[in-house]
Amino acid sequence: MASSTEQRRTETTSSTRIAAGLILGLACFAAVLTGGIFVGQTIGEALSTLQTIAPVQVDPLR
Repeated sequence: MASSTEQRRTETTSSTRIAAGLILGLACFAAVLTGGIFVGQTIGEALSTLQTIAPVQVDPLR
């Protein structure tokens, strides 16, 4: 049977792993959210640029 000291170490290690996993998960979520916002703004700017260009400028053979 495991002693109480070993049991506490196991519980502490488990809690530490859970906390580290949550922190890592939140960091990844924040990175994905930030990247999504950046890409969304970039795509929006690209689309607004395309809307202001006349079709002749895009395809002169038209």
